Amino acid sequence: MQSAFLPILVLIGGAFGLAIGVFSPFLTSVIGPFGDIYVRLMEVVVLPYLVSSLILGLGQLSPSTAMKLLRKSWLIYLLLWGASFTVIILMAFTVPLISQPAVVEFDAPIPLGPGAKETLVDLLVPNNLFQALSQNYIPSVVLMGVIFGIAVQRSDKPTSLLAILKIVQRACVRIWGWIVYLAPLGVCALFATSISTMSLTGYATMSIYVVVVCLSALILALWVLPMLLTVFLPLRYWEILSSLRMAFILSIVTSLSVAALPMIQAAAESFARRHDLEAGEKDQKEIIETSLTVSYPLAQLGNFFILIFLFYAAFFYSIHLLPRQILEIPFVTLLSGVGSPTSSIGAVTFMAEWLGMPPTATNLYIETMSITRYAQVVASVSGFAFVTLLVTFAFYGKLRFNLRAFVLTVAVSAAALFGVWSIGKSGGTYVKLHSDVSYLSMGLPKDIQSLSDANSPKTLSNVDPERKNAEDRYTLERIQQSGTLRVGYNAEIIPFAYKNSDGRLIGFDVELIYRFAQSMNVDIEFTPFEWQQLKDDLASRKFDIAISGIYITDSRLDALTVSDPYYQSPFALIVRSERVPEFASRKSIASINDLTIAVFDDPILVPLAKRSFPSAKIRIIPNYNHLSELEDVDAAIWTLAQAKAWAISHEGFSAVVPKNTAYRFLFGYLMPPNSGSLAEYLNYWMRQEQRNGIMDDMKRRWIDPAIRSPQL
Repeated sequence: MQSAFLPILVLIGGAFGLAIGVFSPFLTSVIGPFGDIYVRLMEVVVLPYLVSSLILGLGQLSPSTAMKLLRKSWLIYLLLWGASFTVIILMAFTVPLISQPAVVEFDAPIPLGPGAKETLVDLLVPNNLFQALSQNYIPSVVLMGVIFGIAVQRSDKPTSLLAILKIVQRACVRIWGWIVYLAPLGVCALFATSISTMSLTGYATMSIYVVVVCLSALILALWVLPMLLTVFLPLRYWEILSSLRMAFILSIVTSLSVAALPMIQAAAESFARRHDLEAGEKDQKEIIETSLTVSYPLAQLGNFFILIFLFYAAFFYSIHLLPRQILEIPFVTLLSGVGSPTSSIGAVTFMAEWLGMPPTATNLYIETMSITRYAQVVASVSGFAFVTLLVTFAFYGKLRFNLRAFVLTVAVSAAALFGVWSIGKSGGTYVKLHSDVSYLSMGLPKDIQSLSDANSPKTLSNVDPERKNAEDRYTLERIQQSGTLRVGYNAEIIPFAYKNSDGRLIGFDVELIYRFAQSMNVDIEFTPFEWQQLKDDLASRKFDIAISGIYITDSRLDALTVSDPYYQSPFALIVRSERVPEFASRKSIASINDLTIAVFDDPILVPLAKRSFPSAKIRIIPNYNHLSELEDVDAAIWTLAQAKAWAISHEGFSAVVPKNTAYRFLFGYLMPPNSGSLAEYLNYWMRQEQRNGIMDDMKRRWIDPAIRSPQL
């Protein structure tokens, strides 16, 4: 048996992880890989367990017993799922939904991820079972497992196969039992890794989720289901809870619901004897064992709470859920939640991909599961007991209906759930819905913030000609000898270089240039620039390098030193969300009367706007800070990366990529002419950062947050 102190150790590990993430970036980088290892170990045996459990649970039954149990139990399972999903769906709507899509790409398919499908049929019926297994199609695996289990059930019993499946099932449970001992270290690593990238709003959002899940799961497990048993069985509420007390305690201590099965079986056999159910002891025990075995994969109520997580994660990642998806999520959750508590991790991975969430959604779930899993396990144990007791009594015709108990159950449940719903809603009022959540409240990582505090942006005087000539060939040497990297920036280019709500200069390029300067062991001097003067500023060596989402063009390649491109993004338009269909293609855009396109005063964007929309009125503005206030502007032109960040930051707007707009922007950094040594060093450094994952992590945080892009 696992240590009774394991839950406490997990909480201590989480607390240490938070402290490490805040105060020690170095230790965070050291222990970070342990979090990934923990996640992968938890996922690795999910599908083998699912397949073996479903085929074994159904295949070992005789067809006659299976049919009788099916007739007696299908309504019971519907009642269980109906009651559970009523609670779960109500709790899911404690989180505000993102009301408009932040990004709509008319020229691209819905980015569902490698393991996702576009229709519910594709989710359920694979054309290749091995592909479904390899790509984590949980609903397909579950459905195929049920079909194969029924097929084995109706064949001559291949006892050797069933014995092998039982060994595989037990091995999976044993492996999970070993992995659970790694939970304190794994949770510590996951918390430490995430704290530097999660805003205060993010913590508030997920803390509300944890409270809502724990309270609602306990209400379902300790009140709703036991009281529903008293409605249909000649049992009393406290009698039921007393008989299941050890099952609940053991499942909490081990964090594994399977540990409670022997106690549930003993309780069911005790109730059967006390109420004189008519059967031989052997037959009675077989019915209870079979009901309990089948209930284990099908009544894992704790797994169904991933539905609440998906709604909170959609808000956390600023993902717009389509009405069709909201209707499908409960059904897909039901199929994906089959298995064991740990298999919910695989279900989250699958469903997050299906909904267009980033891979980090799985880590976020595991972090919160370090707390919620105990309430979820209790819910699953209550679900097993509910099915086992009701099916056993139904098998022998001992059900009845107690109207008074039913009214009491509904009334108290409604009051308790309304209280939890109110807690979730009131907590949500402290979480702002849009930009202030996603970008304006962001900040630099903790290890970079200390550098930022010591390098406030300031304007420098022009460099004297003698110093300029000396630097034409020795830019890199001058930086190293002087200990200062001079950086030109424009603070209006979200998400590359912009100011947050605290007035700090942040963004992808800002973080990168701090890391670059740190690698050279030099300080930074910031100098603001205007776009029309950028080329002249670099030619006069006003600064060593220019950042802020700069596009690579032929003229800049000819006149300046340009780094290798580090990102590319298609052309896009910023439009009001209700007008998105009008901008689906060049043809539909051309049909808009008195079309006005805004563009800020950029030497690249202004000519592009005129070429792309020759019949439109082009309105040149200083920046997009007050674009939302311009009622006479129909759209604004930018790249998708920038338009997406702006749209997330302004409620009621979306970034649109019309059809037939193949133009793509390459992003790079500009340096003065003849700065080849600096460019070579920068390019080499960026390649190294790409190899060690730093560039990808920065792009995930600043440029490519998961944004649902529905086809309209």
